[in-house]
Amino acid sequence: MDDDIHEALEELRLVLGTPQSSSAFGAAVGEQNETLIKIQDDADKAVIKFGETKFSVTEPSKPGESVVVKIPVVRQGDTSKVSIVRVHTKDGSATSGEDYHPMSEEIEFKEGETQHIIEIEVVFDGVREMREAFTVHLKPDENMVAETQATKAIVYIEEVNSMADVTFPSVPHIVSLLIYDDTSKAKENTGPVSGYPVVCITACNPKYPDYDKTGSICASENINDTLTRYRWLISAPAGPDGVTSPLREVDFDTFFTSSKTITLDSIYFQPGSRVQCAARAVNADGNEGLELMSPIVTIDREEGLCQPRVPGVVGAEPFSAKLRYTGPEDPDFANLIKLTVKMPHIDGMLPIISTRELSNFELTLSPDGTRVGNHKCSNLLDYNEVKTHHGFLTNATKNPEVIGETYPYQYSVPVRGSNTLRFYRNLNLEACLWEFVSYYDMSELLADCGGTIGTDGQVLNLVQSYVTLRVPLYVSYVFHSPVGVGGWQHFDLKSELRLTFVYDTAILWNHGIGSPPEAELQGSLYPTSMRIGEEGRLAVNFKTEAQFHGLFVLSHPASFTSSVIMSADHPGLTFSLRLIRSEPTYNQPVQQWSFVSDFAVRDYSGTYTVKLVPCTTPPNLEYHLPVTCNPREPVIFDLDIRFQQVSDPVAAEFSLNTHMYLLSKKSLWLSDGSMGFGQESDVAFAEGDMIYGRVMVDPVQNLGDSFYCSIEKVFLCTGDDGYVPKYSPENSEYGCLADSPSLLHRFKIVDKAQPETQATSFGDVLFNAKLAVDDPEAILLVNQPGSDGFRVDSTPLFQVALGREWYIHTIYTVKSKDNSHRGIGKRSLEYQYHSVVHQGQPLAATKSWKKRAIRSAPSLAREIGAENNRGTNLQHISLDRRDRRQVPHGRIPPDGILPWELNSPGSEVSLVTVLGGIAVGLLTVCLAVAAAILCRKKNIKGKEAPQGSGSSKPMMPPQNHYSDSSEV
Repeated sequence: MDDDIHEALEELRLVLGTPQSSSAFGAAVGEQNETLIKIQDDADKAVIKFGETKFSVTEPSKPGESVVVKIPVVRQGDTSKVSIVRVHTKDGSATSGEDYHPMSEEIEFKEGETQHIIEIEVVFDGVREMREAFTVHLKPDENMVAETQATKAIVYIEEVNSMADVTFPSVPHIVSLLIYDDTSKAKENTGPVSGYPVVCITACNPKYPDYDKTGSICASENINDTLTRYRWLISAPAGPDGVTSPLREVDFDTFFTSSKTITLDSIYFQPGSRVQCAARAVNADGNEGLELMSPIVTIDREEGLCQPRVPGVVGAEPFSAKLRYTGPEDPDFANLIKLTVKMPHIDGMLPIISTRELSNFELTLSPDGTRVGNHKCSNLLDYNEVKTHHGFLTNATKNPEVIGETYPYQYSVPVRGSNTLRFYRNLNLEACLWEFVSYYDMSELLADCGGTIGTDGQVLNLVQSYVTLRVPLYVSYVFHSPVGVGGWQHFDLKSELRLTFVYDTAILWNHGIGSPPEAELQGSLYPTSMRIGEEGRLAVNFKTEAQFHGLFVLSHPASFTSSVIMSADHPGLTFSLRLIRSEPTYNQPVQQWSFVSDFAVRDYSGTYTVKLVPCTTPPNLEYHLPVTCNPREPVIFDLDIRFQQVSDPVAAEFSLNTHMYLLSKKSLWLSDGSMGFGQESDVAFAEGDMIYGRVMVDPVQNLGDSFYCSIEKVFLCTGDDGYVPKYSPENSEYGCLADSPSLLHRFKIVDKAQPETQATSFGDVLFNAKLAVDDPEAILLVNQPGSDGFRVDSTPLFQVALGREWYIHTIYTVKSKDNSHRGIGKRSLEYQYHSVVHQGQPLAATKSWKKRAIRSAPSLAREIGAENNRGTNLQHISLDRRDRRQVPHGRIPPDGILPWELNSPGSEVSLVTVLGGIAVGLLTVCLAVAAAILCRKKNIKGKEAPQGSGSSKPMMPPQNHYSDSSEV
């Protein structure tokens, strides 16, 4: 029996039972006593669709009026269940809000309901225009009960005033844009060539063949041909049997073409396509008249600009794509990654390039803004839509490699439009070759373009490593098809671009280091910190994220291998790996690890292989302790480590054309520098050596005696975890001038204006820092115009752990001779903070000042620059730790000779000097005894007076003796 309920496949069996017969011989049932009957119920399957797919409505004739178009949505088949579908409108040539009221609502088909009516209001817009259209779309059933069919309906809005009193004297003609200037070249039996736009020539266009006859009529009718409204109709090429397809209106605009202009771009037709244009006359007042249709023309199958290798066959030809690093020498795109894509051109082809997967070309190619968010690195974006610094399309409309116009109107903006020309700028029509070029920086490729970073686990040498950048590339060859799904047919290709590049530092990638692509199980490793411990051993912290269901483990009873750290560059170095913590989940947990080298070496640069044992679990297993999992083959990560990066710490704009040298020889420090300093300025200082610093105006500037250089302040600092200080105010990096979380120690050792604020020691080891103007032995240097200097003991710098690097940072002024006052320094603006730090509560004030230093630029940094004649320079101090001198910190050695005096001429002690010293000593003892008797009364009286300081060290706040200086 037939019913209305949709049912799945049903079966029943017919079985022959006990036979009965009146015959004397009786009856028997044969072997085939059973049959199977299957009942299929395809007719009752629930289907929801629009009742019709085309609707026409007349636009209201008065303002404020509206007309309602009713669109039925019907359900056929089984109606016993509830279905919910969404219906919404989408703009075509009609605009929502101006021509109609948009809608988007859910329709609920309850039990037994078969139809719903959707009502859409069409409003009066006051503009005389051609017929417009919008579409209504039907989304799938949310309950997945009914199937949706005929999901798109078109609503045409007919203009009530379309029948005006002006019309063209004759029908328009279609010709190729190649012969727009001489339409007499058009052949009667052949149509326009493929691969180049066609143009619709009206009878009022001066290019019209009979314009000498129709021109006067157009003038008398007061027709303005520049206001003519156009629309185009296209049909697919005829089949092998000669049967043609009906003409369909081209109502789809792309992001760079329009179907409502005098020309129709070549992407809309192929060889054999039939084309027709409709032109509506408009008078000088803007009132539209009648629309006339042109004769139908067929695009030539034999003649084209870029025909396929096999006539009549379209497809995806091979393409080439390259990634290249431009380098610092590129004058326009320095230090960027150049992406170049070349692909052959075929008539009617539209090339689409993106780093994201391409789909739904009806939406992707439309002017809709969704493509801007989905395809940030593609040729789908016009130059003003690009979110990165550069894009494939620019504001240029002409290919710079092509001289002149290869074809008529190839670069004509009035005829073809600027949007179209910006896209076709990338096409070399003579060579039939597309070339798209764009430039990206590393962060754009990773964040916007879907790129990934991974290592190949190789090291070029101890200080340079390389990693591989992988960028996905999707290329589609798109052709317009009036009968295709969404109006487009496409051939899609996919590739992956790789760029291997070298870097000189331990860069910690934000996106982690990925496991090799060929690994069975994937994961990511994120280095978090690297440091050298107190014993000189390397300590590294890192995090991992398992990209499988399970976690990484140190070892497992069922596995013969365990997680381990190795280094091919340090084969004798062993490491202790430790799992610190793990998220209590098997769903891609984040785990924190650390490893420490068992021994200390001088240079830890190289590649470190991290082998972690992955342990997988079933998807339905919940996390519990102890962990139950199945060990697999180790996953390998390659971590490249280098602790020091080589870079220019101070930009030239802040050094004011000066040079700073660190010298070990006093004689060279005092010289006039005419012989140069050569390699003497690139030395390593041993413990106890005196560091002589010198700042001088660049001799190339040839300033003579007209300028003075005067050092105001000198700072010392060392970075934390291998940090290298730089002076780059625009990046909030101030070298040693301000406290920073990245600095381990920082001292101000020289301050000409406020010597009481400078730090005199590191722990109990004295800096013995002194400016040249305060050193009587440096008079030769002080008298040299354009030069100044200082000296500091290197001994305190050896109080930090092995591997810490020190940097010296100077601030100086370069002024003319008239404005120079060499003996006077500028008083620090931050001195007020030190004056309020009392011994009872030093920490609060110091902490608040440090926070201020981190939040904003230090006052000194704001005053550095050519406009204030104040410059700065920052240099690395090379220390030689191979021969450390055994001298107690801050004390004079037993032999009475200071370390920095060992190389001086005065260190030679002769016999005469010793005898003279003994005689003077005996005489001094005698005089002291006599003086003690005479001054006994004065000593009693002197006890009541304030006791002065007998120390030669400057007075300082107590906290500066044992902690980092927070002053600048």
